[in-house]
Amino acid sequence: MPNIEQMLQTMREQAIPEDTICQFALPKTKKAKATDVLGFVNQMDALLSKEQRLAVMEEQGCCKHSTKAEPFRLFGEKHADKTLAEKIALLHELDSCHKASCRLNTDGTVSIYWGVAGYYDCPCSLVNKLKTSVIPLTFCGCCAGHARYTHQFALGVKLQLKDIVSSMANSNGEKHCEFLFEIVKE
Repeated sequence: MPNIEQMLQTMREQAIPEDTICQFALPKTKKAKATDVLGFVNQMDALLSKEQRLAVMEEQGCCKHSTKAEPFRLFGEKHADKTLAEKIALLHELDSCHKASCRLNTDGTVSIYWGVAGYYDCPCSLVNKLKTSVIPLTFCGCCAGHARYTHQFALGVKLQLKDIVSSMANSNGEKHCEFLFEIVKE
């Protein structure tokens, strides 16, 4: 679940101007509720550029624990000699409930998918606590951050979130989650 204090810290790390950050209305309590986080993300949509929002949210991903990432590291080590296309084709071998379907696009970007279109089962615990179907796509950047974190190990490339194409939470389950990543050249 995204944390407002962590999002503010990431904004500062991303060099978002302090005069912009000061425009955010923050919840009055230290312990933000799900509705507070959703409200904060809605403010991000109003105050930040798309690039800024994606850069902040891709850093928020949950489950960034070494034990959760270990199967991805092992897969990456096992297939280090393979091309990116070959690794993606072999992802079915990965033994983790956190793996997601992947596709190498013709333009060199990578799409990572959660869920099945037409079947609403959002993996986000915060979304499941909310009593609304109006979830901004920006919010789903947190799940994109999780997918980026784990799949970078498996694929052996550095990824940067380019777009949130669709999400189960934003479409009331009519679409799957699709996160579009650029491969960052180092």
